[in-house]
Amino acid sequence: SSGINAEWPLRPGGLFLSVFLSLLPFIFRAHYADKDIGFNFEAITTTLLGYLSEPLEHQVVHVVAFILNLSLSLCYFTLFTVAERTYSQRYMYAKYFNAVTTMRRARQYSLPHFRLRSIQNIKAWLSLRSLLRRVGPHRSVGVIITSSFLIMLTILTVVCFQFFRVGGDSLKVYFTWLAIAWSMSISIYLLRLFTLGNDIQERFDNQSLLITEQINLFFFMQQSPQKKEQLMHANQVLQLSSKLLKEIDSREISGFFLSPLMSQFLRVFLLSAFSGLASEILGFKLKLWKMIK
Repeated sequence: SSGINAEWPLRPGGLFLSVFLSLLPFIFRAHYADKDIGFNFEAITTTLLGYLSEPLEHQVVHVVAFILNLSLSLCYFTLFTVAERTYSQRYMYAKYFNAVTTMRRARQYSLPHFRLRSIQNIKAWLSLRSLLRRVGPHRSVGVIITSSFLIMLTILTVVCFQFFRVGGDSLKVYFTWLAIAWSMSISIYLLRLFTLGNDIQERFDNQSLLITEQINLFFFMQQSPQKKEQLMHANQVLQLSSKLLKEIDSREISGFFLSPLMSQFLRVFLLSAFSGLASEILGFKLKLWKMIK
């Protein structure tokens, strides 16, 4: 998937987030080690010396907890990496699929080129579209995205309830830090996957391509009157194909989270949740959802 604008360093990002989540107990303890100095190098040094001065049994528990947290986080973000890689492949298929009917883009990507001027070409185009949409694991990736979204939604609900019940004092609880860190980490991946899924859906459901081909058919009729009847049949098949694709795509349950409306709603929801949490923590209002076009 070289040359794709969907590339994003999810694997290094997942490793960084895993290490950060594993070190979160140490960061929390260092932050509240001394209220006067706050979180700085002196607080980190004091906390580290405090860990080293504890009994050996306590140190073993801390090390085991770090290893377990790191392993769990790596396993979880590996699933996101698999989902992102699958979506990147689908994006490339959708990108190249849109290029086969355009001579300039097909030549640019070294792809075969054909126009939708005959029923045989339209049939081949529909078969290719159906084949490319089925490539790769669909059910497993859908389970990863859906379950992660529900987990994140549950965590955000608990965090918001905690803020409303306790207020600013909830930030002094380690569970709140852990919940916020996990929800933001999951949201980063979900936003990326929803954006990719929306791009894939738009490229496969590019109705302007079919309309352009219908217009080209009318132009070609004027240039080749002897093929008018054949081109009229092809135009009718294109119209029926456009209606059929709209009907099929609107009924696809697996594409529910990839529909443009749902993707837009989820992005607004996630960024609004980010804005609320960041406003509570930083003390001033943030409106991240306004960045969405």
